[in-house]
Amino acid sequence: MTAVGVRPPPSRKQAASTAPRITEVGPPEELDLARHPWAAVVGVVALLLLVVVTLVGLRAVIRTNAPPPETPRVVLPSITSMPVEQAQRQLDALGVEAAIEFTPNSIVPPGVVFSQTPRAGAKVESGSEVVLSVSDGPAGPIIPEVAGVQVPIAQALLGRLGLVSATQEIPNDLVRPGEVISSVPAAGSPAPTDQPILLRVSSGPPRRTVPGVVGESVGPGMAAIGRAGLGLGEVEEEARSDVQPGIILRVDPAPGSQVASRTPVSVVISEQAPSSTVPSLVGLTQATAEEVAGDAVVLRFRTKRLPAGDVLIGRVVEQSLPVGTPIAVGTPLELVVGAT
Repeated sequence: MTAVGVRPPPSRKQAASTAPRITEVGPPEELDLARHPWAAVVGVVALLLLVVVTLVGLRAVIRTNAPPPETPRVVLPSITSMPVEQAQRQLDALGVEAAIEFTPNSIVPPGVVFSQTPRAGAKVESGSEVVLSVSDGPAGPIIPEVAGVQVPIAQALLGRLGLVSATQEIPNDLVRPGEVISSVPAAGSPAPTDQPILLRVSSGPPRRTVPGVVGESVGPGMAAIGRAGLGLGEVEEEARSDVQPGIILRVDPAPGSQVASRTPVSVVISEQAPSSTVPSLVGLTQATAEEVAGDAVVLRFRTKRLPAGDVLIGRVVEQSLPVGTPIAVGTPLELVVGAT
């Protein structure tokens, strides 16, 4: 019972719904105590989505780590003693690749399989390779080493083994002419039974072409001769007033000639012509004019008719270049001599 005149204290729910909450800052805060059923639904849906995503991820991981599917395996049949074409067709039908190796065999006929790897009865994956050893017929004699010997000796060595040979000449800088460079097939190989042994024989160094160096400076020109595989022969100089010094004037053999390797090429190079001046020759006799001119000029004479008794008859009356003109030694000079 409740005492008369005393009010019972409000329940906790009533106090919460009626008494405003006073916070430390600001005015009293109103609390929302109403029910919100959609909030629970949203939470459940989000949880279900998370579970679905997790399951999808786990499935992807399981698929990634799952072992690959097994490749079909086939049982190899025995294909020895079969012609190689028939053996290939049988392996192709099984989805197996055939690798063929021809080997000399004096018992099994040519073109017949005499061995297989893996052996018959083995299980192999589809697409794998089976090696077939196929007879190439009886093994012939082994080709001897004939490189470095003269052709007659090489042919005699092969002839003693019952082998026939043919020759092919090839230019070579290192092997002397007439010596064997190599053989086909190579030394140490089984000799073929249906074709001769080819001997590659040196014909000596290859022919070289004399380069066109006339008109070039001496340095680049001689370098071109060396690069062409030719040697340098005699070098001469020739005085020229119409060409600057150091220019190649001539070569021997001539440019474009086909010659043996290291053939010496002679070269003529221009040099500065000696200089001089025109001498005074008017009034001199022809003989005296020649003596005075010496090697400075090349005299050319012509005559001019003069009256009888003229003192210049037999003497130089004119010269083509003025006295004292600078000239190169050997320059032509025309003299006019008086005559009756």
